[in-house]
Amino acid sequence: MAGFLATIRVSGRSAITAASQEFDDKIRNLHMKVKALTAFALFATVTAATAQDQTPGSVASAILNGYVHQDVTMIAPYSNETNANFFARLLAGDESPSELFDGTRGEAGTGWDGKSLPVRYNDRGQAIVPFAIEGESGPAGLFSGADGRYMAIVLTLDGPQDTSWGFEDINYIARSDYAAMAESR
Repeated sequence: MAGFLATIRVSGRSAITAASQEFDDKIRNLHMKVKALTAFALFATVTAATAQDQTPGSVASAILNGYVHQDVTMIAPYSNETNANFFARLLAGDESPSELFDGTRGEAGTGWDGKSLPVRYNDRGQAIVPFAIEGESGPAGLFSGADGRYMAIVLTLDGPQDTSWGFEDINYIARSDYAAMAESR
């Protein structure tokens, strides 16, 4: 009989331990969801307050200043709808900022010298703002004399009624393509 009771105690502890672990996992998962939702709510509020009706040039400058300071909170308010979830994950700490600041495009952004070319608009309605040149040994300033494609902030509107330019990406733009783009929308 003593052996039977010992088995029940051990089994009972195992069940309690398993239930406790499952409860802890659920609480941890809930905490992560609340953290992500809080970050997203903050992101959405800051985005609406910061990016409304600004020119593409001023939005591009704000984004590049965020790159120079390597500060996701300075860039996130300018995200477009496509990238909103990514920036919410960055703000929540669920993504690494290296996604933005590493690599050639990140190096171009963090090394921005404060100069950019005038905004142009491609045939998809995106605003293109060159700020660096893809040089042979890495990004170079616009007026460095380096040969290569432009490196440009690409901004989009999320729909026909949207008036807030949002950060899509840093893209490489052939100089001839930029020259052929429209100067106004």
